[in-house]
Amino acid sequence: MKQKPVVVEEEMVAHSRFFHVQERLLRFRSGEELRVERLLDGGHRSVVVVAMLDEERFILIREYAPGVHGFVLGLPMGGVGEGESIEEAARRELAEEIGYTAEKVTFLQTLSLVPSHLQHTICVCVATGLSPAEADGDELEPIESHSYSMQRLFDLVTGDEFTEARSIAAVYMTRDWLLRGGMNQPDQS
Repeated sequence: MKQKPVVVEEEMVAHSRFFHVQERLLRFRSGEELRVERLLDGGHRSVVVVAMLDEERFILIREYAPGVHGFVLGLPMGGVGEGESIEEAARRELAEEIGYTAEKVTFLQTLSLVPSHLQHTICVCVATGLSPAEADGDELEPIESHSYSMQRLFDLVTGDEFTEARSIAAVYMTRDWLLRGGMNQPDQS
């Protein structure tokens, strides 16, 4: 097993409401040293949810994304609250962002995001057995939602609108889960 570099020094060099930047001096087995910066996750987990209307159709939302100063097409996602399970957060995000609740939420995987610079991870869940639900969202504008077909996934990801990488990875993971009989597997909870 590979040996991780030794952390010689570490210091918080910047922080804001959302971001905490840590600088580290690393020493590798070769004796070489390298100074790196990374964004810490602040101890908060996140969840992204593929909401399946049936075995073929899933829901994407269109909302404003400040990072790109534009509207993006993606999946419902958000933070996991203190004392909240991944499944509870997934259900809450579904209700807040697309107005549904799920009979079943299945955790698929935790993904790292730009691990060379970010400590942040996101939990991928699939929601099935959807039914209408009401919840107050925390968005400043109403979110638009639309259903899409797994059969048209390639066209969707090669177009101009669906470019959010976490959402794309989650939908492909869900497609493979479905091909392996995911919706027909007994509940493990």
